[in-house]
Amino acid sequence: MDQVVVVNEKDEVVGTKPRDVAHRDGTPHRIVVIYVRNHKGEVLVQVRMSGRLDHSSAGHVDPGEEYVEAAKRELFEELGMEDVELTVIGDARSEEKIEEENQHRVHMMQIFSCIGSPGKLQEDEVRDVYWADPKELFEEMKQNPEDKKFTGGFRTSLPVLLESLI
Repeated sequence: MDQVVVVNEKDEVVGTKPRDVAHRDGTPHRIVVIYVRNHKGEVLVQVRMSGRLDHSSAGHVDPGEEYVEAAKRELFEELGMEDVELTVIGDARSEEKIEEENQHRVHMMQIFSCIGSPGKLQEDEVRDVYWADPKELFEEMKQNPEDKKFTGGFRTSLPVLLESLI
């Protein structure tokens, strides 16, 4: 059973817990978010297996792992990318209730950005990827705030990316 790093509201580690339990009961835990950008100013959008749109890459921080280590691992696992320069662009807290899955996810996230392009996609997790203008994505999110097209974490982290680009 996968363990997640449980944190308090200050993002201080307070223990571990099985991921499925944390996702059910709303326990705050750490994840990393990575935005892959290209030289045109676009971001790589991930199409999850569920069909929902998400950050370029993201995942849980494993016990004993630092945020940057998790970011490098997730980039390699999901997008086949390695040896890229990661820049921390911010932190955020996301909360999403997914009634149909009996989930209440509370993520404390550190958000990274890098320049690059995807390699081999993780077959069991990533359906597809495509490049998009981050400002256009944000406008679509604002026009349809209840639309489940975008993950909750994507809605939370995209403004942090846009702020870092100013």
